[in-house]
Parts: sequence; structure tokens; C-alpha cells
Amino acid sequence: MRIQAVYLFTIALFIQSFAQAQDTPPVRKVPGTAVQKLAKEISGYQSLKHSAFSFYVKNMGSGNAVADINSEMSIPSASTMKLVTTATATQVLGRGYRWKTRLAYSGEIDSASNTLNGDLYIIGGGDPTLGSRHYNREGHERDFLTTWADTIAAYGIDSINGRVIADASIYHYDGVPSGWPWGDIGNYYGAGPSGLTIFDNMCRLHFETGEQSGDSTMLLCITPHIPGLRVQNYVTSANSSKDNAYVYGAPYSKDWFVRGSIPKNKDDFQVKASIPDPEYIAAIELDYALEQKGVHVAYAPTTYRELSKNIPFKRPETTEIYVHRSPTLASVMKFVNQKSINLFAEHILCQISVKRSGYGSTSNGALVCMNYWKNKIDASGLFMTDGSGLSRSNAVSAHFLVDLLVFMSNTKSADGFKESLALAGKRGTMSGIGRGTAAEGRVFGKSGTMTRMKSYAGYVDTKNGKRLAYAMIINNYNCSTSQVTKYFKALMVKMANY
Repeated sequence: MRIQAVYLFTIALFIQSFAQAQDTPPVRKVPGTAVQKLAKEISGYQSLKHSAFSFYVKNMGSGNAVADINSEMSIPSASTMKLVTTATATQVLGRGYRWKTRLAYSGEIDSASNTLNGDLYIIGGGDPTLGSRHYNREGHERDFLTTWADTIAAYGIDSINGRVIADASIYHYDGVPSGWPWGDIGNYYGAGPSGLTIFDNMCRLHFETGEQSGDSTMLLCITPHIPGLRVQNYVTSANSSKDNAYVYGAPYSKDWFVRGSIPKNKDDFQVKASIPDPEYIAAIELDYALEQKGVHVAYAPTTYRELSKNIPFKRPETTEIYVHRSPTLASVMKFVNQKSINLFAEHILCQISVKRSGYGSTSNGALVCMNYWKNKIDASGLFMTDGSGLSRSNAVSAHFLVDLLVFMSNTKSADGFKESLALAGKRGTMSGIGRGTAAEGRVFGKSGTMTRMKSYAGYVDTKNGKRLAYAMIINNYNCSTSQVTKYFKALMVKMANY
């Protein structure tokens, strides 16, 4: 009995020791570098007393850590989440991938009268660049619509005894990703993805302002025209040069209100907002382009979503007229990583979902991304809700971002991925940081900025010929964002001199 008791006690002790070992984090060797020393100093600043700070730098040549401050801590990182989206898309879709939008018709064409006895369809493929200001000079955003109308007329259609129907059903009709703040979704940077996006899903509110600060303003018009939209205008004139007006309105809603202030003494001050129903605007715009071409359309334009409201709608068999192909994914990625275009990032995420599951969905795209990296690196620190980083329910660790960057540096897309990033002192959202320092032209990265949140992640080509991957994230600081940027600039200079 005593031998048995000793045996059981030994087993119990072993189990307890094993459990404690599983719960105890591994001892991390703290680097003794100048980068680590500065990061440690910054983490102790009074302005960061209540902050979460995750920082990690790795020498990609030796594989050794150069700096490590809470590198496993997962916190929201704003737009550096776009690195996860674009890296996944590079691997899943390929840099040469192009979105496709199809023009097709149902019914038959009467060759005697050149009349289409049926409906004309715009079948969206998720292209985010149709009429985009990023790809078209001002005044040329509708050129693609003219091309479409010319193509339809050249096909032998002079009139349509039916409707223009826009079909954006390749993406779910969620409007915007889960977790986006109410204060963002009515504004241009909060435009959600659509299976048929047009004009960056952005409209412009044209205001005439008063002579004195505090005067009321007059809303002159909205371009493009959005039929039935009702806007309550609470915007005042201000002695300022800044646009401090915010638009509040839900996807598919026709009720908006606008608050804030804009500069006084302006005849036409423009405030950018998100289009509530891009699919409908696409139908209206093509219908108008056809009328301008002389192709008469008998009935008012409509959408797949509208036709599906009361009874399930299934698109009938159609005949294809034309396929419009977007610029490459590589091209779109440059706008995402250098200019931080939220809409493009969300479209990339939805297209990852299309590729893997046959339909576009933000939540499914995020799940695909998390599962993809789980099989490549330690992705336990990745929590993904959207593709752009606008949702505060996203979270990621500096360690994960560095591991992702190192992984990408060993793929055939390594050079292209690196060149898609902003560059300190040179281009993109990092063009204003590090000018005249060792960081200029050496620190590549994706920046992220939201209220009380700042981050950078990318690569460094040091003055001494070393190649580093880094990520730095700070949440909830008690100083200005510009001050946190100065802290990060100091770290970038130190890394460039490493």
C-alpha cells in the first residue's frame, strides 16, 4: 500500500509540474541592442503609462531578435492589418489576378428593329476600380460607362424593352464589415465593399457656406445623384480651413444627417461621403449612359437586391456581351499599402472569400486568412474581423506581423510585396517621416492610425547591410499622435543604423 501511495504521489506531482510548465511562458532572451535599449526607454515614458506597447524586430539574416517589448501582446493595430489581407491575397489569388465585370442580356434581340426584348445585366465581380478616382483623371470617371454603352450599341441594340439590372450578389449584402463605428460608415473612408462598386462608393455633398463663423450652410446638390435621398443638414460655417463635417447614414438607407463645420465663405465646398447603395447607382449610371448614346430603355433601372426583397430572385439565362477586366491585384495592392485605401482592402478580402468559397464575405474572408496563416506560422495572436483594420475588434501581435513579413520575404512574390509598401521619406503614408535621417529610403512599411492608436510594420535595409523585419504598435497613449510618431521615428532611425 505504501509503495502504491508513493507511486500515485509521484504521478500527481509529475502532472502538476507538467501543467505548470504549460501555463508558464517560455523565458525570452532580451536583446542587448541599442534598438532594444531605446524601445525600453520609450515604454517607460509618462505619456505611455497606460498604453499597450507591442514591439518586435528580427534580423532576417541571422534569425535573431533585435528588439522585443511585449511582442506577443495582441492589440488593435489599425491599418497594419492590411498587411495580413494583402499578403494572403498574394498567396491565394496571385499578383496578376484581375476582377471581372460582365455585361449580358436576357431574352432575345429582334434583328429587324435592333430591339432587346429582355433585360440588360451588369453582373458584378467585385471590381473596386470602376470609375475610381485612383485610376482615372478628374472628369474621366465615367469613361468606362461610355465604353460599355458604345459596346452595347455596336452589338446591335438600339433599344431595350426591359430594364438595366445591376447584380452585385457575388458579395453578401452586409453593407459594411462587422465592428465598424457608426461615426465612420457614412463617410468616404468608411465605404463598405460591394459586388458592384462604382466611383469608390463615394459621393460628394456640395455646400455653400455663410460669411460668419456659426452661420448655417446650404446643401446645393449631391454627385452622383442619389434618387430619394433625404439629408438633414446641421453643418455650420467656421473660421477654419479644415473639413470637420461628418455624414451619418446606414447602408441602403435613404435618411442621412450631416453635422460639424466647414470653412466659411465658400461657394462650393465638397464633403465626401459613402454611397449607401452602389449597386443601384451602377444601374442608374449605365441607364443614363445608354440614353446619352441614343439607346432607349423602356423601364426604370433596378437591382438584384431590390428584386429579391419580397420573393427569391434568380437571374435568368443570359448571353454575354462584354467582359471588363480590372487592373491587377499587384496594382490595387500598392494603393492599399501605400495610400491605405480601406475600400480596396475590403474588396481584396472579399475576393479571397470568393476564391475559396464561391461568394464574397468579409467574415468568411477573415476566417480564410486566419486559417491560412495558422498553417504557415504561429497565428495564435491574430484576431481578424475586417480587411482594412477599421474595426477595433481586430487584434494582432508585433511578433505575428514580423513572422508574416519574414514568411513573405521567402516567397516568389517577396520583391513585389516589399515594393507595395510605403517608404520612409519617399512615398505613401510614410513620405513625411524620417526625411533627412538614416531611415529615409531604408525603412519600408505599412502605417496605421486611429484614435489613440498608432502602428508601423515592414522591412529595414540597414546602413550596415542587414535586413530587418519589424512591427510596432501603441494603443491608448496620453499624448498626441504626432508625439507617438516621433517615438516611432526615433526607433526607425535606430533600426536603420543597426
